[in-house]
Amino acid sequence: MLTKILVAISFFALAGKSFGQRSMPLSKAQLWQETGKEISDSTRQYYYNQLGNIYLKESWGIPKDIDSAFHYLRKAILLGDSANIANREITNESLTLLASAYMQKNDFAPGVKIFDQVINSYQKTGNKIKKGDTWISKGKYLSFFGLYPEIAENDLKSALSLFSELNDKQKMVDAYLNLSDFYYRSLKLTFADSTLHKALKASANCKSYRISEVYYFLSSVNRYQGNLNQALKYALESVKAVEAAGNQNLMGQSYGELALVYQELNQPKQSIYWYRKCLDIRVKNGDQSVYTTAYFMTVQMIKADESRSAIKILNDLAKNNPPIRHNEKASIFQSLAYCYNAIGAYSTAEAYFLDMIQERYHGNQWGEELMIANLDIGKFYANRQEYKKAKPYLEKAAVLNETTTASRRMELQFLLFKADSAEGNFQAAIQHLEKYKTLNDSIFSVTKSKQIEELLIQYETEKKDQNIHLLEKESKLQLGKLIFANQIRNWIMGFAILFLVVSGLLIYNSRLKQRINKKLKDQQKEIEDKNHTLERLVKEKEWLVKEIHHRVKNNFQMVMGLLGTQSEYLKTEEAINAMTESQHRVQVMSLIHRKLYQSDNLSAINMAHYIHDLVNYLRDSYDIRQSIHFNLQVDPVELDLTYCVPLGLMLNEAITNSIKYAFPGDRNGAIKISFTRILDDQLLLTIKDNGVGFPPNFDINHSGSLGMKLMKGLSEDIDGEFSINGHNGTEIMLTFNYTPDKTNGATH
Repeated sequence: MLTKILVAISFFALAGKSFGQRSMPLSKAQLWQETGKEISDSTRQYYYNQLGNIYLKESWGIPKDIDSAFHYLRKAILLGDSANIANREITNESLTLLASAYMQKNDFAPGVKIFDQVINSYQKTGNKIKKGDTWISKGKYLSFFGLYPEIAENDLKSALSLFSELNDKQKMVDAYLNLSDFYYRSLKLTFADSTLHKALKASANCKSYRISEVYYFLSSVNRYQGNLNQALKYALESVKAVEAAGNQNLMGQSYGELALVYQELNQPKQSIYWYRKCLDIRVKNGDQSVYTTAYFMTVQMIKADESRSAIKILNDLAKNNPPIRHNEKASIFQSLAYCYNAIGAYSTAEAYFLDMIQERYHGNQWGEELMIANLDIGKFYANRQEYKKAKPYLEKAAVLNETTTASRRMELQFLLFKADSAEGNFQAAIQHLEKYKTLNDSIFSVTKSKQIEELLIQYETEKKDQNIHLLEKESKLQLGKLIFANQIRNWIMGFAILFLVVSGLLIYNSRLKQRINKKLKDQQKEIEDKNHTLERLVKEKEWLVKEIHHRVKNNFQMVMGLLGTQSEYLKTEEAINAMTESQHRVQVMSLIHRKLYQSDNLSAINMAHYIHDLVNYLRDSYDIRQSIHFNLQVDPVELDLTYCVPLGLMLNEAITNSIKYAFPGDRNGAIKISFTRILDDQLLLTIKDNGVGFPPNFDINHSGSLGMKLMKGLSEDIDGEFSINGHNGTEIMLTFNYTPDKTNGATH
């Protein structure tokens, strides 16, 4: 729908509110200057977010210019990852903007993934407001680009349910507006209208919050439904509300909507008046929809025989506000083509029409915009009886005809009828003519029914008056007979009416059941088709994940091979030992990915099996099966990849240290490994040997060994408590909390 262009800029409202809560937004130059100063990491990250948001707005419709937004947002995220945990809220804002940038670049998969990451973060911190806002941001983008409509609707409904639970009236209005916009874009106008009336009620309960926008969308929905009287009422209410509030940012859309309603009512003078006010506001605000507004106004000025004035306005507009985006260029070319066609300069008009259609296909391809563009150029050629040139454009318009109003669809069918007739394709021409008549009848059926109903009422009224007059004349002569006759007639009429009512109800009930049964069958088939598709996608996903883990395992094996080859060229024992230890660490991670692709569960690993395999590998690597005995006591716990890698590396370091240093002189020994669940959400890992322990003067806390630093760092990665006891052998203990993530398949 054309309204997509009018509300595209609304994507940045949520980010703007977040920044405004901290301070007044700075300009791009001011932000560059501030980031060059000595400031805290959190402030610098905040400024990077602002810069990314500015570039994100500027690059709308110009995907090649979005790299600057990515640059600053990634810097913000990297800064947040190294900063204090208190800055998590700012980092989530960075991630939200980065997800928006991916969506705006038409790279949707990472955008959706990052949005979900932010939602999970707010879920963990319990920030329900931010969680709902992020749901809305994700749903808005999916809705805008027509992606995953079920997910978009679910996200928006989840946000609405959350805000309703919190009884946050303003947030409820936000959620209702975005949900109605989703239905509006999905052409579910009845749902959009119902949702907007709920938004209207919620707005009335919180001091008319966003009331002008609610009226604006109500007008637009009713305009597309053909309820022009309701559309006019709501458009006037929207203008009144926005002028009372003095909101310059929303005046343009309210004025534009009122102009569109007058356009549908075929009142060009009133339409031009409001388009001029709308255009003035949008030029002043630097709105991206300036040229779309100019196009609509041009069409109305041509109807009012003001074509040459329209050409001057368009040329002045292009001079003072040069078009940059493809859709802006397409709109001005389309407007000029209309004007030159109206004054008879057909060659110039044709050139502009061709330039227009080329720019439309290079820009963001909104359904109704492309439909109107192809319809306009097709109509231009058809009116000049160049049907061979007209036909391809009309056929392209026909593919997109569901995105526009019934009157344009009717006009398209009539033009196709003329084109097929000119080519001698009479069968197709007749079909288009029948569709034209069907649309024409549907447009006027309500009016005809109303006129017939008024005639019937008038006829029945006159008939009753005549009967009353005759009865009064004969009342004195045949009073008794008339009373009896009236009673008989009343009984007959009562039975007849009752019979008709019962028959009508039975027929209606039968037809209703037929429609419901048909609808249920269609829905059942649709559900079955979707289930088959989902099953196929799940199988494909599982195969791809297994393939990824297999390839990662192979890559680790390749790295081990390279390290082994490199070690052959090393001369010092210290370097060779370091290379060997690196091979063991790589093998730890390789075992994890081998377990994943060999398992039915692609997201979690059985630690009992994994620890046994790791111990066997280290036994074989150091050839200690006869000298060192391993005692394994491992509960059947499944962990996801985030925990498996740190635990595997810690096990490798601890066991390797025991093998190398605990049993000098090839003495025999034992290593005990225990991994148990001590509470529902707490696990304990213990590695203990009966070796020589630490030297007397050994300070664990100030040890400079790489293995010790690795174990401490890995324990911090999973928020674990790490401790070492060096008496009577060495005992390493790690306690950490682990709550399985049921969404990714991990279990207790």
